[in-house]
Order: sequence, then C-alpha cells, then structure tokens
Amino acid sequence: MEDKDISYLNCVHCGKCLPVCPTYRISLNEFYSPRGRVRLILTDNNDVLPLKVSKVAEAMSTCLLCGRCVNICPNDVKIGDLIINERIKLNELQDNKFSLGAIALKALKNKRKILLKSALKIANIPIINQLNRRFVPNPQGKAFISARNYRFKADRNGAGGKREEIRAGYFSGCVFNSIYPQISADTVASLVKNGVSVFVPQMQGCCGLPFISSGDISSFKDLALNNANAFKAQDIDYIVTSCASCSYSVNKLYPLYFNKNDEGYSEVLNFSKKLLNIWSFFKVLEKKGIDIKAGELQKETDAVFHIPCHLLNSPEFKPSSYNEGLIGEAGLIVDKIAGLKLKPLKHNYCCGNGGMFNIRHYDLSKEITRLKFEEIKEAFPQNILTSCSGCMFSLSDQRGILKEQQGIPVNHLISIYAQSLKE
Repeated sequence: MEDKDISYLNCVHCGKCLPVCPTYRISLNEFYSPRGRVRLILTDNNDVLPLKVSKVAEAMSTCLLCGRCVNICPNDVKIGDLIINERIKLNELQDNKFSLGAIALKALKNKRKILLKSALKIANIPIINQLNRRFVPNPQGKAFISARNYRFKADRNGAGGKREEIRAGYFSGCVFNSIYPQISADTVASLVKNGVSVFVPQMQGCCGLPFISSGDISSFKDLALNNANAFKAQDIDYIVTSCASCSYSVNKLYPLYFNKNDEGYSEVLNFSKKLLNIWSFFKVLEKKGIDIKAGELQKETDAVFHIPCHLLNSPEFKPSSYNEGLIGEAGLIVDKIAGLKLKPLKHNYCCGNGGMFNIRHYDLSKEITRLKFEEIKEAFPQNILTSCSGCMFSLSDQRGILKEQQGIPVNHLISIYAQSLKE
C-alpha cells in the first residue's frame, strides 16, 4: 500500500455526502454518516478519540463501502479507503472470533467449498431459519468448479465468424461458484457462443472483499495471491468476472493494498490489470469488430436493472443506445435480447447488502432494501436484474416487503442473455 491516506484532513463537513449515504438516509444519525465516520477517524489519528473502541468499530462497520459519498465529495476525501484502513486498525484491537461475521468468513475462506454450501443448507432448515429470522440464500445445484481445471473451446460459428482467437479466463468468485453456479455456467456459455475460448482454474476462490472490508488484511492478501496464481502462466488475454463486487475488489483494492515488498506483488497486479467485468468485456469484443450474438425470449418480459454500487463502466465508455444510457455498458447485452424491455429506476438506490454489512447489521440492511423496493415497485417490473452476488442476496430477500404472491424474480442479466440464445 502507498503512503498513509490523510485525505480526512480535506473534509470540511459540508454535508453533501449525507443525502447519498444509505445508512444515514435511514437512521438520520451522524454516527452512521460519512462525515461522522471521517470525524472519528480524524480524532483517532490525533489520539484524542473520546469513544470506546467498540463504538468506533460500530460506526465503521455500518458503512456499506458503496462509494456514493466518494463520488459526490468536492474535496476528494477517500472515505471508503479511510474506513477500510480504520477497520484494519480496529481488527487488531478486537477479538471477534465467535461472532456471526467471523463464522461466515471462515466458511468463505475454507478451501473445502462444501463447508459454505453445508452451512447455508443447515441455515435453511425451517426451524433454524425461523430462529435466525433472516434471509439465507439456498445453494442452487452443484458447484460450478470441481477438482480440476476446465477449458471451454470457442464456438467457431459464434460472433458472426470470429476474426481472431480470443482467450479469456473466468473468475467466478465464491458465491457464483457455490451458491448460484448457474450464473457461472451462463457466463461461460455466453462467452463461448460469442467466439471466446474460456479457461476456468480450479484453484481460484473468494476475491477477498469480505475480509478486507472486515479489516482482515492478512486473509485478503492470501486470497488475492491464490487467485493470481490460479491464472498465472496461462495463455489468456483477459480475465472476466460476472460479479461487480469481485471486479471492485480485484481492480481497485488489489493494487491499493499490495506493495512491492509483498509476496506475489507482480502476479497480483498482472491479475488485476487483466480482469474486466463481463459488460466491459463485451464492449471490448464489440470494439474488436465482433458482432455480439443476438437472442430472443419466448415470452416478452419487462424488467428493471439494479446497477450495483461497485459496477463501473470503462473510463472511455460513451452510451450509444437507450439501454446503455439507462444502465451503462450492461445495456449492450439488453440491446441483444429481443423481447426484453428495460424500465428505468428513478434513483438506483443502494440495495443494502454491503457484504458483511448485511450479516452484521441485518435490520438496518433490510430497511435500506425496503427503500430500494419503493422505486422498484413504482416501475412495476416482471423481473429484477442485476450483476452482483451481494445485490442478488438483498433483492431476493423480499419477506416483509412484498407479499409472497407478489414476489418479483431476481436474476443475473447474463442468465437472461444465455436463456435468449437457447430459445
């Protein structure tokens, strides 16, 4: 990591961050606001912190790291980075070995991927689920990655005749491998049908975001190095992920928290540079002159696309269609699906997941999700689409928000695209 971030000194407490902060909007509590957290960090760094460590930790843990405050800050206060740094410091001072969050992290890090699936299945036993009183996703089928590497050969009839061989690796992340494996299968199938050869290494695992956002920088670095080595020395031009939070972790946080003295520094940076989110990658294919295959749904459907907070367009992206103007680079694939009509969302509020935030502050997370559904219900869609594992968790948690018979299906856009290519 570079020199210590002191951008907290730039904060003038103007309050522009307040209306865009999901936790402040719900609580109206400065303790849960960006400038309130920055104030705590400032006093902590000046050794005049008036609160107990546990209270500071609570304020920091209620940040979703959505980045909305960073985007609106006029003074370039890097609030997300500051909060992660503070969490790393606090993690060394606290013992949370037996907390719900710590148990969840152990399941994510365990190399025997069956542990995560088993824990979720147990949590979904009716009596346990009733006691837990919170939404727990139920694994949908067999894990996508097993005990060997996979190589998927490009469809030579794809993309209207391929001009050059394009080789990509696929990084699934832990959730789309173990819990929603069909999304991984749909991603790879969509790439193959568009003339891309895909390599999927068995050794890959969690991107590390839940760990660094919990202050566990050691585990974060271990996972990052493991993922980099999984794709090392492979003859691939790109690495693709279909999870927005994974791309945020790999593209932004890997370079930020690795320095030249760390083991595998060059491998990790190379991995980070090669990785693209799935929508940016399709734009790359388009720029290479590949005609992205079009599909059609058997039944016309309308949907909203929830833009994940961590989903970023390429710096040079300029929308060239209505759907791209509405949701960014993902709009290219919407344009290719006949029968899919996208409806606009007024604000595109945060869904309330925030990874470990949803586990540690479930009630507050649920209130943020409830606000999200106010704008979703206004659009009255038949389907909710997104492209982030965490967002899928929160958007699927509709208990107490919608009546059971009024529930709205939640899908990854890449799955709808893969479905349209089959039909």
